[in-house]
Amino acid sequence: MKLELLMKLPERGKQEGLVKYAQRLSELYSRAHSIEIRKQRGQFFTPEQVSTFMASLFEIRQDTIRLLDPGAGTGILTAAFCERLLKNDNIVNLTMDVYENDRNLLPFLKMVLESCKAELEMKGHKVEYNIYEQDFILRNKSYFTKSDLMWPDRKQILYDFIISNPPYYKLNVDSPQSIVMMGLISGQPNIYAFFMALSASMIKPSGEMVFITPRSFCSGLYYKTFRQWLLSNAQITNIHIFESRKGIFEQDEVLQENIIIKIRKLKQINRHETLIISESKNKHFDKINKLVVQSEDIIFHKNGDIFIRIPTSAYDIEVMHIVDSWPDTLNGLGLEISTGPVVSFRAEEYLLPELTKSKSVPLLWMHNMQEMRVIWPYHKNKKASAIQVCNDTKPLLLPVKNYVLVKRFSSKEQKRRLYASVFLESEFPYDKVGIENHVNYIHKPNANLSVYDAFGIASILNTTIVDKFFRSLNGNTQVNATDIRSLPLPAIENIGKIGKFVYKSRDYLNKIDLDNIVAEILGIKIELKDK
Repeated sequence: MKLELLMKLPERGKQEGLVKYAQRLSELYSRAHSIEIRKQRGQFFTPEQVSTFMASLFEIRQDTIRLLDPGAGTGILTAAFCERLLKNDNIVNLTMDVYENDRNLLPFLKMVLESCKAELEMKGHKVEYNIYEQDFILRNKSYFTKSDLMWPDRKQILYDFIISNPPYYKLNVDSPQSIVMMGLISGQPNIYAFFMALSASMIKPSGEMVFITPRSFCSGLYYKTFRQWLLSNAQITNIHIFESRKGIFEQDEVLQENIIIKIRKLKQINRHETLIISESKNKHFDKINKLVVQSEDIIFHKNGDIFIRIPTSAYDIEVMHIVDSWPDTLNGLGLEISTGPVVSFRAEEYLLPELTKSKSVPLLWMHNMQEMRVIWPYHKNKKASAIQVCNDTKPLLLPVKNYVLVKRFSSKEQKRRLYASVFLESEFPYDKVGIENHVNYIHKPNANLSVYDAFGIASILNTTIVDKFFRSLNGNTQVNATDIRSLPLPAIENIGKIGKFVYKSRDYLNKIDLDNIVAEILGIKIELKDK
């Protein structure tokens, strides 16, 4: 850190709140350290309004409190908790344990904690704090050493409340932190999930923790084991989402969809409890919409996996109940979904602008998917439209059969998250085809998907009802094959009926009302238009 900055650390103003002071020091630190450096450290400082909202979620009744902030930064979340105490009438005995292993932040953190201590003591509270300049996970690994991953029974410090905006970055599976938390890894680990799991192991019975994290842990293969562990050992009581992806961590250009989640440690998990889902447009919390839901509607079990769904309206709940009633999945129908094997930058030397006289075949991208049909050739952004056939590309090429193509990515501005098209064998007079990695494809292993079934599945995926169901399940713009595998589907005879109707009307696809067609055939009584 620059020496002149250290010498000029400002003290708190007489009328300045604790949170505002911590925010001011965060901004001062950010001006002295580039966004690139802060991203490498996973540092995304919590805004003032978000910190205050997070602290407001705690139910504080006890007179003796032990608080943990495992990734303290400048201490803004701890400051928000202290401001919450200042508004209460009860006098408390407070111990604050905070972790921060960036030495450059320690002077800021100490000044904030000293201000918290002084302010609370002026009101008659008894306060002490401990700053641990150590790696949170490595120092507390003994909480998570049992092979069965159950709660430790040793006499270790347990906390009444934990509040955190944990660091966010990917770890190698052989990192020291990953080795400690190995039982939770089912793919590329991210340190924020380790912070959540270890913190959950450090809560007292009936204790509470509030975290702000990316929503990515709610679904997807990488967090499967983590979800199973967390939901077996803790009860979610509150989830808050933001309508806009932007503007939560505005200064740090974070575009992850973030949620605030409150978890309570219980001896026995009650799957019939209710929880509160709230939503605000942005970090200012000007208008908060709340929805009380049954926990069993949020915790979704399918195909041996468990997901956390986040509906935002009673209509969304009704949609979930309808789709949940569908009896099948891709696997149950003998189908599979895979990701296009052509990774463009790895196969660049074999990509061609057009088909050539030497052996080559079509290459399909997301932009080739138009109105439920596959249009090829269709040129966009100078992308290759063909791929050479040779020994090196043979593993990348697929046999020409009937497929349902699903875009793996959608932009934040697009109306729908799911976009599906039908690739027909009869329309492609080639033996092989290349499918680029940004496209998933649904296929029938060792057989061919029927034309009617292909159009039926694509039609269902393109409806409002399935899109809304999927949005409650997945907060990302990326459509993972794992999420499609877990998606309930109607009985095969109804899929065929839908597909037959749509196929016979395929010349008018851009005018077909898929919502009403699917609703009529499946007997769905609610309005499927976007709400």
